[in-house]
Amino acid sequence: MMQIKNNKNIESTHPSSAHVPPRERHARVRDLLAVGLLWLPVGMALVPGPHASSVYHWTVALLLFVPALWLWIAERGRSFRDAPRAAWLVCAVLLVWACLTLFWASGEHQVERIKVPLFIVLYLYAWVAWGVSRPDRVESLLRYTGLGMALSALVAMLAFPWRDIVWTHRMVGFDMLDGPNLSAYAMGAAFVWLAQLPPVRVGWRAAWLVALTTLLVFVVWTGSRGAWLALFVCLVSQPLWRPGRMARWFAGGGLLAAVAVIALKPAELLHRGLSYRPQILERALAMIERHPWGGLGMGSKYTIAVGNRSWTHSHNLFSNIGIELGLPGLALWLVLWCWVGWIGWRMRAATLGRVVLGLWVFASVALQFDGPSLLRSPRPEWLLTWLPFALALMLAAGHAGRTLLRHDDTAATPSGKS
Repeated sequence: MMQIKNNKNIESTHPSSAHVPPRERHARVRDLLAVGLLWLPVGMALVPGPHASSVYHWTVALLLFVPALWLWIAERGRSFRDAPRAAWLVCAVLLVWACLTLFWASGEHQVERIKVPLFIVLYLYAWVAWGVSRPDRVESLLRYTGLGMALSALVAMLAFPWRDIVWTHRMVGFDMLDGPNLSAYAMGAAFVWLAQLPPVRVGWRAAWLVALTTLLVFVVWTGSRGAWLALFVCLVSQPLWRPGRMARWFAGGGLLAAVAVIALKPAELLHRGLSYRPQILERALAMIERHPWGGLGMGSKYTIAVGNRSWTHSHNLFSNIGIELGLPGLALWLVLWCWVGWIGWRMRAATLGRVVLGLWVFASVALQFDGPSLLRSPRPEWLLTWLPFALALMLAAGHAGRTLLRHDDTAATPSGKS
């Protein structure tokens, strides 16, 4: 009898995993996901060198994709059960359709391209699994990520005179940010989400302002007019979806900056014309018309020629989706993208809702002018596409899962009956 009593005391002191709320299990793996979620954008902007791509993708795999896969298997995909089924099903259909297009895709290594949809699923799962279980830390993670992006922007600008790059007068990030436009898009996205997350403490407020200024200077220095326009639209629209005086300050600053550029430096806007964008779009639509239903296949290489100039993508994410995945793929992505905007608008009273809506507005404009591909290994485009979708999915899952979370906590509380 004494032995039985001692065993009961031990069980009460060390509760079994059945008494632990499901969202608190595998806590260390979830914390590792936070490191991976931070590293995916910061590492993209920070890793330099000739082997930057290999180093970056291997570290992202070890810090993010492997833990996410392990957690998915361990909890049998539980975290996705709270996510809106319609949104998740549309995303799943899009990714499955992308894999099916590999049957007629051109180029080599078609089978290896399947890893990209897998990476996307694991990225989405990581955000939902970590964000719903750590809702009080999501804003801090995004804030630290924005500060890390600002630090990498500062390093890139300070090192600019000694860097061997093609654009001698336009700022670009390090190796993973291969071009002024994508560099501006990545740093502009960081500016947008960081602007929605002002710290409460006065000391941190100064660091926040310095980080925003650094990111803004970087975006201006890139000379990316698409990023400038996207940032302008995002800033001046803030009073429509963000309450308070700060939104009016941002909108006023955006208007003053636009007036100053038009009045003092109109050549910065006009000397490159439209950069062949209308002609590129015309050729892209013709390619979609030739392959309307199946597209060329995920990851297929193509060339758009205008006169003696040629490009390897359509400089518009949406037309590129139509070229690669056909009209079915484009329609599925448009459904998902509209859903992201709706979630951001619906939850704009919450800080994270405004982060989603701000990124959605910025990306909706920026991706009209550049955005090589939706379905590639982690690249700057992810910060304008899969990050807003992941945050929207996490927001919706957290909202739907609150009742279930309370139920889990109640079930885990001992009843006190012998």
